[in-house]
Amino acid sequence: MGSSFIPSILRPDFTWPRPMPYTISQRTPPVPRMPSKTSRIAWGYLHKALYYLSQWYCSWFGIAFDVNILQLPFGLVIKWTDRTSVEEAAAMHMARAAGMPVPRVLSCGEHLNAHYNRKFSILMTRLPGVSLANSRFPLEVDDEGPWLHELKTCVQSMRSWRPPHPSYIHSPIGTAIRSSRVPGHIMGPFTSESEFYNFLISPASSHGFSSLEEYEQALSCAKKLEQRPHRIMFTHGDFKAHNILVDDDGHLSGFLDWESAGWCPEYWEFTTAMRFGRGSWWFQVAAWMGGDQYLEELASDVALNLLTVDSYIAF
Repeated sequence: MGSSFIPSILRPDFTWPRPMPYTISQRTPPVPRMPSKTSRIAWGYLHKALYYLSQWYCSWFGIAFDVNILQLPFGLVIKWTDRTSVEEAAAMHMARAAGMPVPRVLSCGEHLNAHYNRKFSILMTRLPGVSLANSRFPLEVDDEGPWLHELKTCVQSMRSWRPPHPSYIHSPIGTAIRSSRVPGHIMGPFTSESEFYNFLISPASSHGFSSLEEYEQALSCAKKLEQRPHRIMFTHGDFKAHNILVDDDGHLSGFLDWESAGWCPEYWEFTTAMRFGRGSWWFQVAAWMGGDQYLEELASDVALNLLTVDSYIAF
């Protein structure tokens, strides 16, 4: 639908820019008070109605209808996947309160009888920009736009936030953390890093190794994680190129997908991002932003992945 008579605010490319400030707060943002279950259920009915509106809206403008990210007028979208949760909404509130370019959460919907475990939805603002994509090119820091330093500011600032408890590992609201790399994709909460590590290593198996010697070498390497204590820091948890939006001027315009956010060991942000695609452009980005401090943890994390991948790959 290309009519010039349609107001821009109704078009699917209308966005609510969130200008990147010069600084991001290094003080821990307050944990938001999340809406009650009754309120979330009520909003869920509205989100369901907006689901059908989105179908009509996309048809009207001739754009693809995405059941996971529902496009709406007035610069709005609904994220509605089997991974969306109240914990994600809480993390977005905190990141936005600190000044990061994160969508504004308008409402949370709960769906008790949803199919395919799509039990939660978030109505939020649409941000401008284009997602980054990984590649095999070398990182040239001086040739990148200002987004690179702006993103580093975001990451380093939230790593300075003080956790509610110095050893607890949990979501922003004290509950379990969603992670695609554990059985059932849910972990915790944990009261210590040791408890966290024991959970990660518990499904270890020799199934994927060609010899007992290879298995024992991987196990020995993975166990080094437990031998090094780590601080607990606020972690995005899915620090990947496709979750970063950059505008036409090269500035950071969006930091998205906080579904795996929470308080985790300091290496978790970087080793999760660097486990695959070693040497790729995004690997270099993560290393430059601080991941190069955790190369030993990365080797242990890669070994841990080889030992436990069978336990979660089918989910």
